[in-house]
This record gives sequence, C-alpha cells and structure tokens, in this order.
Amino acid sequence: MYKKNMDKEKLEQMLNTSSKVVGSKQVLKGISDSTVRCVIVASDADAQIKKRIVAQAKAYGVEIVYVASKKRLGESAGVEVSAAAVGIVEAKA
Repeated sequence: MYKKNMDKEKLEQMLNTSSKVVGSKQVLKGISDSTVRCVIVASDADAQIKKRIVAQAKAYGVEIVYVASKKRLGESAGVEVSAAAVGIVEAKA
C-alpha cells in the first residue's frame, strides 16, 4: 500500500504511538531485517536515497507513506535534524 502526503496530525500520531528508527541507514537495515512495517519517506529527500529506500520497501512488501519535507519528518519524529526517512517498527503496548 502506498500513500501520498499524510497530514501532519496523523503523521505525529503515528510517530508518537509507535517504535521507530530514524535515518536512511537505519530504515534500510530495518527493512532487510523485517523489523520495519511501514516507511515514511520525505518527498524532498535526495533522489538516490529515496529510490533505494522505496525499492527495498517494495521488494519486502513494506508500506510506504510520503510526507512533504525532511524538516517536517524530523520534527514529527522528535529529532532536532531533518530526516529523509523514518521506519515504524511496532505499535507501543
């Protein structure tokens, strides 16, 4: 399932109620380890990084959600820097 441009409120709710990994390297590792169930990708991320994450997510059947910007994704994930991608690991109990 692929979604485009999740609204900020829904994005923050998803990120606050789930365990997550932040950054392209951690997301790619989580996809290949089958620990990431959903990937949130910033639309303005570097094209090569975005292409690699999306291709791997599709290959592993991981849901992909797009957001408008790295800055917005980083803020929503609770980090002080921009983030190209965030992986949702599991819902918190």
